[in-house]
Amino acid sequence: MARLPLVIGVLFLVIVACRPSSSARYRIGLIPWGNVNKKVLEAALPDSFTVITVPTGRGKSPYERVKIIYSFLESRNLLALVGPYKEEVGLAAESQRLPYLSVTDLTSETRDYTLELSPDMADIGKAVHDVVHFYSWSKISVFYDDDRGVPLLENLMTNHTMTVRGWRLPRLAQDGQVKRYLVEMRKVQAETSVVLCNRDNTRKILEQARQLAMLSTPPYQWIFYDPGLEATDLLLSFSDVPVNFTVLSRLPLSPISSTPPGLSRLDHYYVMEAADVLMSVHHDFRNKSAGGAGNGAREKDDFRKKLFDIQGHRKDFTLYLMKLSGDLQLKEFGKWRSRLELYQNMNTVKLDLDHTARVVMIEDPPFTMKRVDFSSRKGNDRFEGFAVDLLEEIAKMLKFDYEIYLVHDGKFGSKQSDGQWNGMIGELLAGNATMSVAPMSINSEREEAVDFTKPFMTRYINVVMRVPRRKTLHFEFLKALSLHVWISVLLAFLVVSVVLYVLEKPLTCCFSASSRCSASPSSPREGWRHRDPPHTMRESFFVIIGTVLQGSTDFTPGTVAGRILISSWMFFALILTSSYTANLAAFLTVKQINTPIWSVMDLAKQTHIKYGTVKSSGVVAFFKNTKDDKYAKMWAQMSVTDHDSMLENTSVAFTKVKEEDYAFFWDSTVNKYHAMKDCDLMEIGPRFSPKGFGIGVPPGATYREELTMAILRLSDQGRLQELKTKYWGARTCPDLSKPSTDETSELGIENVAGVFFILGGGIIIATVVCLVEYVARKLCASQQDSQTTPKQPDPHGTSNPHHLTSSC
Repeated sequence: MARLPLVIGVLFLVIVACRPSSSARYRIGLIPWGNVNKKVLEAALPDSFTVITVPTGRGKSPYERVKIIYSFLESRNLLALVGPYKEEVGLAAESQRLPYLSVTDLTSETRDYTLELSPDMADIGKAVHDVVHFYSWSKISVFYDDDRGVPLLENLMTNHTMTVRGWRLPRLAQDGQVKRYLVEMRKVQAETSVVLCNRDNTRKILEQARQLAMLSTPPYQWIFYDPGLEATDLLLSFSDVPVNFTVLSRLPLSPISSTPPGLSRLDHYYVMEAADVLMSVHHDFRNKSAGGAGNGAREKDDFRKKLFDIQGHRKDFTLYLMKLSGDLQLKEFGKWRSRLELYQNMNTVKLDLDHTARVVMIEDPPFTMKRVDFSSRKGNDRFEGFAVDLLEEIAKMLKFDYEIYLVHDGKFGSKQSDGQWNGMIGELLAGNATMSVAPMSINSEREEAVDFTKPFMTRYINVVMRVPRRKTLHFEFLKALSLHVWISVLLAFLVVSVVLYVLEKPLTCCFSASSRCSASPSSPREGWRHRDPPHTMRESFFVIIGTVLQGSTDFTPGTVAGRILISSWMFFALILTSSYTANLAAFLTVKQINTPIWSVMDLAKQTHIKYGTVKSSGVVAFFKNTKDDKYAKMWAQMSVTDHDSMLENTSVAFTKVKEEDYAFFWDSTVNKYHAMKDCDLMEIGPRFSPKGFGIGVPPGATYREELTMAILRLSDQGRLQELKTKYWGARTCPDLSKPSTDETSELGIENVAGVFFILGGGIIIATVVCLVEYVARKLCASQQDSQTTPKQPDPHGTSNPHHLTSSC
């Protein structure tokens, strides 16, 4: 169906009919829309054009309105019509074969004489398809609320490598319906969404997506068709989450010409488009007819084909691509004109540097560490760690060379009293470094001095300290019973021994009415007088202690009272020995780690263990500026003992932790690494003050966004997680956060050494007593021998009576 030549021919005849002389004026019919009126269109056209407003609101029925408009158009002899498409105007224009330049999309079937200034939705679908294909997105969801979304959906479905789902919404969608569609979208794992809806439906989609955590990037991406950039404020209102919004617009971000007051940029754009089309046709007609060329109509057809296709759709149009990445800035990064043209290819862009990038780092395991053979290596190969590997990945992606060096003062960076910055921040501000890749937390003070990329890792603050060392005592077996119990047992031993002696001693019979002290030795009740050896106090002590130690003795009480006493003591000894044995087994074999510090708050309640952090670090900034009373109290304590608490670097800090009673406040990522490598260290919670680690660049650096995109791509590819797993694996040390009652250990010699000491002491005492007895017997024997030896008679005839009575 050759509609376009017919339209062009009619337009040509109208122009010829309206050109009686060089001073003739051409009439253009206007259907007003928005703030576009007769004066606005006349201001965009030359003086040879006259604008006439077409009445569209008269008549009660559609037929009557079409009839009124038809009579009006017939009486005015118009060149063309301009305005939004209305059905009654379109029918009248078709009847009179009058060109109708529509500034809105046609939702009904295409008319023969209607030319669309707005691009066809099928062409918009091609642009969306190219963007999706460029980013290699495979699962797409399309949200639309009118027939315009159908051509776009069909165009995406032509690519069989994509999985495309369409969600048709009513013009006034309900929140529940939108939420249901989003949930279904998440079930099919479609992470890229194309939104082609009115403003109200778009707002509902984004609000429900935020509640379902489907706005954050990665992994979700959103594409919006916003021809006039009218929904920019709506998109900016969702910048509280890290979003990835791509906007396709008919208008560039920067206005090409000034827009009249009260007129939207999109309406002004369509007014200028209509004016250009009308003036192009008018100018071409005048030039060709003046030349008298017989083929003027055919050349005019060729010219018209440059503006509209055979179906009357605008061709050779431009779509501008913008991106909103959550930083309250909409940035234009490319355009589409029959094909995708990016200002910078995000996959192969090279960092905008005239020289090798100098990257400043700080030695802080596991982020940056010197290799074991550091002195024998050269260049970047001297270092290893998470930050080094991350820099290598980014450099490969962005294709730039770099040189690593360690910060000279060993500090992260803080503002000094004179307003100058030290550490890595100072290196960036002085121009010595191109960027800093280190575990440097992003805070407001640093953000004011330099720029940071999106965080590549989130850190918290917690405490690392030495695992409490259990003191080993040689007499640990005595701890099975308390001191009070031991004293009570000793007193009971003495009391029972004395009572037993009293009950069994010879004087007992003197208190009995039925017995006489001079009773015959053959009487069984008087057996106490003939015991061999006789029962003494020493014998009572031995009997009582032998009963407790389960030793056998030959003693048997001879009285009923004595037997009752011994029975009671045996029962007491049975219970005491059983309880002691059971408690000793649990006490010596179960490994128990007892420490008074189980949380950060426990540190604030004591003064024995000192605590602190590294000078000029982000942790210091937190404690200085905190409004929390408990942390402010701890900062006051650290400030008082600055020499013992505030250290120069992390190496000194971790050495101090291992050698002294010192608790170190630092990043949880670093603390976790050291606790994994050294089982003598443990982490203390709870974690607090979450911050992000970002790559620092000098203020205003143009390559910050490129670094951010590289980090996001590494995260999407799972490479960041692989690097984290490489340096933060599983801890193999015992879990000290809970009592280890299920973990037992063997008894070492140090646990039972006291028993050997007692045995050795008994041997030594017995040996000493034996020697003393032996010496005493020898002395006694020699003394006896000296007394029994005959003496020479006393010349005086006297004798010494004392020599006759001496004995041992």
